[in-house]
Formats: sequence, structure tokens, C-alpha cells
Amino acid sequence: MRKSQGASRKPRRPQSLHIHLEEDYPLQGTRLDVPLGAVLSRSPKQRTRYINALLTALTREITNDRMALKLRVPFKREMRDLRKLLRAPADQYLYTDDKTLKRNVLAKGSPGSTHAYWSRRQMWKMKTKGGDLSDMIPKKSPPLVSTLEKLFDSTRTNKEQFRDHRKSAVRNALHYLQFDKGVGTAFPPFHAKFLADRFLLRDGDGIVVDPCAGWGGRLLGTLCVNRKRHVRYIGIDPEKRNRGAYEGLTRRINVWLKREIYGTRSAQVYYKPFEDWIRSKSARRLYGRTDLVMTSPPYFSAENYNPSNRKQSANRYQTYKTWRDKFYRRLVKGAYDLLKPGGVFVLNIADVAEAPGLERDARVLAREVGFENAGFFKLAMSISPGTRVQNRVRHSVFINGKQFKYEPVFCFRRPSPCITNT
Repeated sequence: MRKSQGASRKPRRPQSLHIHLEEDYPLQGTRLDVPLGAVLSRSPKQRTRYINALLTALTREITNDRMALKLRVPFKREMRDLRKLLRAPADQYLYTDDKTLKRNVLAKGSPGSTHAYWSRRQMWKMKTKGGDLSDMIPKKSPPLVSTLEKLFDSTRTNKEQFRDHRKSAVRNALHYLQFDKGVGTAFPPFHAKFLADRFLLRDGDGIVVDPCAGWGGRLLGTLCVNRKRHVRYIGIDPEKRNRGAYEGLTRRINVWLKREIYGTRSAQVYYKPFEDWIRSKSARRLYGRTDLVMTSPPYFSAENYNPSNRKQSANRYQTYKTWRDKFYRRLVKGAYDLLKPGGVFVLNIADVAEAPGLERDARVLAREVGFENAGFFKLAMSISPGTRVQNRVRHSVFINGKQFKYEPVFCFRRPSPCITNT
């Protein structure tokens, strides 16, 4: 005899809400992931205990290779941004400098930076002038504890601009560490697309070489350039641990966006120091055949992507003079050798405290090998809160009345041979 429907049926066990959820940030959903206000309202001793517990928990994330500062980007949002990058006009984010009236500002705020999440587990490991988080977090470094104490101290009104009360204390801490230590900046793909569009020929195949592939922004921007023929990106970088980012970004273009791109796209990365690769057979095959060399090298020791990798230029060459002669000079000379006549070398670099002559030497070294000037752009960036005093911003630009700092983007052309009638 059939039982009445639903009378003695066992209730279904509810599925865990965490089964299908992917972690967006470390410690998400843990007991430490409390509202920001809950930490701000605690006593100084309680806040210090919370910070120590937070750093202990982050150390476990480091040990288990789950540490990241940037959020995971949902697939839907990533593809939305990639399509925006692909379909938008190349010069959409080129703005006019209020003072010079030149339309040469690559504006801050262009979308499409979601590509950086592919490197989210690697970016935080880099050593910057702000310190080395991979060393500071496990040791509960006093400067790091002091930094977080200031963030979570509600009486520090000057830190309010860094607090987001809509987000948890963990997310506020991660975001502030990223900002304070200067970790996680990446070359915007929109600007790479603009530069590739500006300097690649309209007809025929195009080859772009990137001597310092970085986090993949130039790879992505190059592959999204509007060309009907084959565009080939060749990157060089001594850091193998970013291989997954390069391969993932290339798959996004060649698999998910293949039908929306006019021509063939390919990317290849050599995991070697550029100064070694430029003498290899694979490099020599490209001598005089490359249309565009585009890069943003490490600013001597201001950005050390992996302190333990002896092939990184900052680890390999301890002084600026040595770095200049054995890396910087070979970078510029190598770019000249790679380019075909009329080809362009795009170099984004800026002076830093450790190397105040980077910009001057870019011009000097380019002139030494025979480059000619091919233009200049200003890569706009937000001015850090508290440093808006004019004399503390070496390079500044105004766009529609708003002030930004900027980094130089030098463009050098390999001269074409003169043709004379006899």
C-alpha cells in the first residue's frame, strides 16, 4: 500500500552553502571576518589582539598558498570587461592635458584591469619600497602591526579615507596592505591596446615583443588590438610562477573570444632574463622583423617581483650603475636590434628614490643606439591621499580640473634608411 505523499518521507538534508562558493579573499567567512565597525569599537588591547590573530591566520594562508590581496573576479564580470576592452575604440581613454592642451594623457580609471586577478596569488609576494609582506606577515613585524593599528583606530580620522564600512575588517586590512606597500599595480590593458593600435601597421602581420612581461596587461591589450591579420605577442620574463596568468589570459582570447576577433592571435613567453634571451637563437630570428617593442621594466630595485629569484635584475645587479650597464643598456640596445626600420620602442618608466636617473638614462641610452623621438605620453595615476602638495608630486597633470600624478611613456623610433636618387 502506498504511503500518503510526504507523510513519512525523510526531510532532505540542506546542502552546505559553501559547496559551490569560491573564495573571493583569504579568511572569508571565518570568525575574523567581522564588520569593520566591530573592530573599530574595540579597546586598543582588543584591537591589537585582533590584529595578531589576523596575521597568524594570514600566515596559515601563506603556508597553504592561499594568500591573495586582490579579489577573485567572477567569470561573467571578467568576460564583460574583456569584451569592453576588445570593442572600445583604442583611444577611448586618451585625454587632453589641461595645461599643454596636448591629447597625450593615458587616463587613470580605464576599465579592464580585472586581468590582474590571474596573478592574485603572486602579486602580493613582490617586494616594494614599502616592504616585503611575505616576510613581514609571518614575523608580525612591528611596523606592520602599527600600520594596521592605525587603520583600525577610529580616532585616527586621517585614515577614514582608507576605510570602507560596507566591507569587512579583513577586506579593509587586505586592501590597505596592498595600497600601503604599493603591491599589485599593473599596466592597464586599454593603454597597451592604444599603443599597439598607434604603432602597428594597419595591413600585414604584426609582431610585438615585451622584454618584461609583468602581470600580463600588455599581453592582453596587444591581443585585443583591432587588426584583421595575425598579431603575435612575444613576452620575456624570468619569473615562471606567472605562467598560469599568461596562459589563462591567452585562452580567454583564443577560446572564449575567438569568434569576436578579426584576425589570428598568438602569445609566447620565454622564461629568461631579457639580457640573456636577446643573445639567443629565438631572439636573433626576430632581429629587424619586430614592429613594436613595448614594456615597463622593474624600476631597478623599487619593484622586486621575487626576492628569491636570482635571475631577477634587481637581485642580479646590486647597484644602479651595474643594473644600468648590464640590464638597462642591453634592454634599449636589444629593442633597437629587434625592430625593423620605422619600428617603435615604447618604454614606461619613472624615477624612483633608489634610481633617480631612470628617465634621463632612458633618453641617453636611446640616443646612444640611434633611436629618434616618436612621441611622449603621460600615464595618469591617482595621487595618494596626504601627498597632494604640489611640490611633493614630481610629475603632475590636470584633466578637466582634476590633478593626477603621471609616469612617462617614452616612444622611440628606429630610423628608416634614407633613400636618395642617383
